[in-house]
Amino acid sequence: MATIARHKNRIKDSKGTKVVMWIAFAIFVVYGIMLLFPLLWCFFNSFKTRQEFIDSVWAMPKYWYVENWIECFKMEYNEVNLLGMFGNTIIFTVGCTVVSTFFSAATAYVLTKYPFPGSKSFYSLAFILMMIPMVGNTASVYKLYFDLHLYNTYWGPIISSCGGFGMGFVLLYGFFKNISWTYAEAAFIDGANHFLVFFKIMLPMALPAISAIAISGAIGIWNEYYTFYMYTPDKVTVALGLYGLQSANSYGKISYPQLFAAMMISTIPVIVIYGCAQKFIIKNTTLGGIKG
Repeated sequence: MATIARHKNRIKDSKGTKVVMWIAFAIFVVYGIMLLFPLLWCFFNSFKTRQEFIDSVWAMPKYWYVENWIECFKMEYNEVNLLGMFGNTIIFTVGCTVVSTFFSAATAYVLTKYPFPGSKSFYSLAFILMMIPMVGNTASVYKLYFDLHLYNTYWGPIISSCGGFGMGFVLLYGFFKNISWTYAEAAFIDGANHFLVFFKIMLPMALPAISAIAISGAIGIWNEYYTFYMYTPDKVTVALGLYGLQSANSYGKISYPQLFAAMMISTIPVIVIYGCAQKFIIKNTTLGGIKG
């Protein structure tokens, strides 16, 4: 009888688990539709004429006005067209990603492989720093940019990315912590110094995690608005330019369908990169986080 009772309880538990899973699935489906709907709405409206969009924002395009996707490159914000915005965004994305990823890797490596009194507290400090709202130090950072003559320069945001902390540090800390020091000892016996061990042995071994963090960081920088709005307003990026064009639209200066076309073009690099590297990013960032 006890066996039959346990069997019935297992059946009830399995049914309850299935119900919970289906509810969770339905919630995520609704959430996915909520995210996808604005993107599709923007896509279809980018093929309308200006008058057609004014007449009905919900109707499908009648003539599929492809010229919007070409003419949107002529739109300008602060005398910078869409191609210029892409150029500025690429410079900032590549520069900030390379610098921030390298310094995060170097900081994580030193703290895990060269311990000193208080070195473990830096791991907790990284979480504390991430919880501090960045808006609180805007005034001091703004003054620092001016004092160092970094305001409205490409170097400002890139140099600001040299901190070495953040989520990249947290993930790489766990990754480096679980790499055996035996490899370094063998290299020291062969005459390698500390820099060669880091660049020739440790960095290549952590390359999967570094690549995943770099890709995630690049997507975040590509979509960044606040930093470039505050410290480099003349170096117009895609996010900053599209926001400025949207503001100009309130005065009827720009066609909304052209603006939607520019928005769709700006999302293509992010969608392609994340679509191709999604599994790679999730696998390696999760691995580093678990090991930490």
